[in-house]
Amino acid sequence: MYGQLLAGFPVIENNFESRGTFTFGLIPIDFADAQGDAGVESRVREQMRLVTDWYDMVSEGRVKIEWRVHSGWVRVAGSTNQYAMSRSRSDNNDLANAAFAAADPVFDFSGVRAAVFVLPAGQTFMAEGVQGFKHSEFGSAGGYLTAEARVFNYMIAGAYFDRPYKNYWSYWAHETGHMFPLPDLYDQNSQWWIGKQLEIPGGPFSGFDMMANQDGPSRTLSAWLRFVMGWLDDAQVFCLPSSDLTEARVTLVPIDERKQGVKAIFMPLSDSKLLVVESRRANSRFDCEGSGTSSAVWRARNGVIVYTADLTLGHGEGFQALVAPTGRALQSLSTCSAPPQYDAILNVGDSVTSNGVRIKVSSSGLYDTVEISK
Repeated sequence: MYGQLLAGFPVIENNFESRGTFTFGLIPIDFADAQGDAGVESRVREQMRLVTDWYDMVSEGRVKIEWRVHSGWVRVAGSTNQYAMSRSRSDNNDLANAAFAAADPVFDFSGVRAAVFVLPAGQTFMAEGVQGFKHSEFGSAGGYLTAEARVFNYMIAGAYFDRPYKNYWSYWAHETGHMFPLPDLYDQNSQWWIGKQLEIPGGPFSGFDMMANQDGPSRTLSAWLRFVMGWLDDAQVFCLPSSDLTEARVTLVPIDERKQGVKAIFMPLSDSKLLVVESRRANSRFDCEGSGTSSAVWRARNGVIVYTADLTLGHGEGFQALVAPTGRALQSLSTCSAPPQYDAILNVGDSVTSNGVRIKVSSSGLYDTVEISK
């Protein structure tokens, strides 16, 4: 656990609760040297809807995001040079504080749990983005006290998200994940602080989760994180310790479909490690553009993934690791602007063995059936 971002139990609900309705305030901000564009409403309308619908999907209706939108632009004091940043930050709240101060007289912050500030189209002073949370330096400083309420969370998307195949909504969804508090699944320690060239870009869960890569091909939330958050019921999980295993045959409902049935297999391997099996289907609405094609190289994005979750690791340490069939490699998709993804999807006839447990996909259609044995 780092900064209340956790990989397992217990869930710490010091920021967002694991279920409920959350109001986000969306406020366009501009500057004397970077004035707002007339098309901001069209830029953000569908992006807001996608965030709301994505959380409805992954929480199975337990989380509802509502938006309160300020009409028009709010002018922030100073020039853009004062707030320039070259990469994503969570420890520089100068722009956020200035934005809150400018918006406070004209916007009703009552009940707002997070503020989303939108920058003018074409701006370049904010290269990637900046965000603050209750568990970050922004929150430890008390957040921002508006006339109506204290706000502990904010997000500001930079120019990076205006590039082709990038978008605001997946950035907002990822950063909102940290408010619940979901951990990053990528290996930030190795790739950021040590500067190590990783065999799988981003870390061992590749781009198979919104918290592993917000720009990745598979923009969903893994079964283990859903279960920790209480977004999967016990009845949706087949749980069997590996020590009790002889043979089992389980039919899995794809993780993103709102249907009754088992959605994940959890196989505890020890007190701190488990094996997870879940079913995936391409989702043309949320996955990056092109990742829902039937190209053989992408195996139609439909099938089963197997991974381990090592709870001695946590946020930013790559605690979820894919288990792929022998001989699989990295694959790129020209219409998805993201690092290559590990080819880890299991189709009919494919099998993997991990920690003495063999998982084989025996059939696939609307659902996937897997056979498990020692």
